[in-house]
Amino acid sequence: VPPSKPVAHVPTSATIGSKAVLRCTETDGSPPPSFRWYKDSMLMPANPKTSPTFRNSSYTLDPATGELIFEPLSGFDTGDYFCEAMNNVGSPQKSDVVRMEA
Repeated sequence: VPPSKPVAHVPTSATIGSKAVLRCTETDGSPPPSFRWYKDSMLMPANPKTSPTFRNSSYTLDPATGELIFEPLSGFDTGDYFCEAMNNVGSPQKSDVVRMEA
C-alpha cells in the first residue's frame, strides 16, 4: 500500500539551546514507509556535518520513525520544514510545510 500524505508535527516556536523534536507520521503505508525531512525545500542529510548547508546545525534524524531531533537548537534552525514518506509502492508523499521559529 503506498503511503498516505504524512503529517509533520513541528513546533511553531522553540527555544534556542533547548531540545526540539519534530515528528512525521503516516498511517496507511505497507510496508511501513521511511521518512525524509526538508528544510526550506532542501533535503536534510542524515548527518549534518557532511553538508555545507547544514554543518552549523546539530540534529539527529531517524528515517524509520520520522523523528528529527535538534539538540541543542540554534538560531540557524529557523525555517520552513516538511517531511516526505516513501516505501517501494507508489510515489513519495509530502506533508504540508510548517515554519519553526527558533
